[in-house]
Amino acid sequence: MDEALRVVIEMAETIGQRFRKSLEDVTAEEASWRPLPQANSINLILRHLCIEAQWHRAALERGEPMPFETTEDLRRKIDAVPLDFEQSLSAFEEAYSSFVAALRQVTLVGLQHRTEVAYQGWPARSRPPHFLGFHQAMHVSMHLGQISTIRNLYQKTRGLPARFFPENPTFPKG
Repeated sequence: MDEALRVVIEMAETIGQRFRKSLEDVTAEEASWRPLPQANSINLILRHLCIEAQWHRAALERGEPMPFETTEDLRRKIDAVPLDFEQSLSAFEEAYSSFVAALRQVTLVGLQHRTEVAYQGWPARSRPPHFLGFHQAMHVSMHLGQISTIRNLYQKTRGLPARFFPENPTFPKG
């Protein structure tokens, strides 16, 4: 492991562990529940993360560019991914852990090169030179917050205490 990447690797590993723990005991009803009809369900979020984790893995392992434009071929591939919680979770975990394993093997210079290739064709903007190394972890973290919120709302709408931080003193009671 390139010592310069230790913190990035630890961050990715920790987020992966927390993500898996946050999905423990999800029922089929809870996975499909939406707080509003137009909102995402946990199942939809997980499917999305599964697809994106495979793209990040391919970018880091094989130097494939991250999709930017949704071509007909890409749309067909995305649409072919079923909305199946267990299958998506398994595929996500496999792709995410493989990404972290690849991160352990890459050098700082190699990661910079993979980042350049991964985001070629994307709009020019300020992007850190090693973005590919932490982009997926940031992305999963954001959706982890969504999933935790959905799980808390699901519990509360059933008269149960929030699953995550049910006695947080920074939130008023009532």
